[in-house]
Amino acid sequence: MKKHFLILIVFVSLTGLIQAQNFYTRLGIGVAGGISSNLDLLYSYSNTGSSQTITAVPLGLGRGFTGVAAFGFNASKFISLEFGISQFIGLPKIADSVMKLPGGSAFEAKVKGNMLSLLPAIVLHPGFEILDPYARIGFILGIRPAINAIAKASNASTNPPEETEAIRHYYGGVAAGLNAAMGVTWKATSVVSLYAELGFSSINYSPKKSEVVFYEENSVDMLSTLTVKQTQTEYYGQINPDEVIPDTSPDKELRKSLPFSNAGMSFGILFNF
Repeated sequence: MKKHFLILIVFVSLTGLIQAQNFYTRLGIGVAGGISSNLDLLYSYSNTGSSQTITAVPLGLGRGFTGVAAFGFNASKFISLEFGISQFIGLPKIADSVMKLPGGSAFEAKVKGNMLSLLPAIVLHPGFEILDPYARIGFILGIRPAINAIAKASNASTNPPEETEAIRHYYGGVAAGLNAAMGVTWKATSVVSLYAELGFSSINYSPKKSEVVFYEENSVDMLSTLTVKQTQTEYYGQINPDEVIPDTSPDKELRKSLPFSNAGMSFGILFNF
C-alpha cells in the first residue's frame, strides 16, 4: 500500500510539471552573408598577351537563404530549451575555373552549397510580457551538406567550336559548429508571437567524396565516356603521392575544408501552446 501511495504522489507531481510547461514551436526564414572563405577550389585567369597569371579566388559558401522550424519549451521564466531543424540554400560564387573537372580549364564556374542542419540550443530571456529580448546559444550539426561545382568551357579555335559543361557534386560526412542569435519577440496574442533576430553560424564542411554527375560536349551527353577515376574522387587526410590509381577506381586527394560560416537576419512566427 505504501509503495502504491508513493507511485501516486510521483504521478501527480509529474502531471503537474507537464501541465506547467509552456511549449512552443517556431517557424522562420532568413538571409545571410558569408563571413569566412578559403583559397582552395576556385581560380581566375588573366592573359595580357605577354604573360598569363592564375589567381586564387576566395570561396565562401555561407551566402544564401535559410528556413527553420524549431520546437521548445520554457524550463523557467528565463530559460527555454529548443531543438530546431534548418535548410540552407546557398547562392553561387562565380569564377573562371574549378579544379579537377574534365574538359580542360573552364571559362566560367559556379560553386554553391546546401546544408540540412540540426540546431539544439538554450534560449535566455528576461521574460517580459510584450516585448521580450532573447539570446540563443547552441550547436549546429550539418547532417546533409552538399556542394555543386558547375563549369563551362569553350574553345573557339577548333572547327567546329568545342563547348563542354560539367557538374561535380561534393558530398559525404557531416559538419559541426556553433550557432548563436540575438533577437526580440513581440507577443501579438496569448498564442501567437512574432520575432526578428540577428544570427551567426560558425561551421566548416570537409566532404568525403565527389562525383561528376553531368558532362556534355557540344550538347551531347558524354558522361559514359569518362572513367571512374575521372568522375569519382575520395578525400583523405593522408595520401601516397606515388600511388598509381587505375582508371577503374576513384581518384584520391587530400581533404578540403570549405566554409559555410555566415551572419544574417531572420524573421518568423512563434506559436505557444
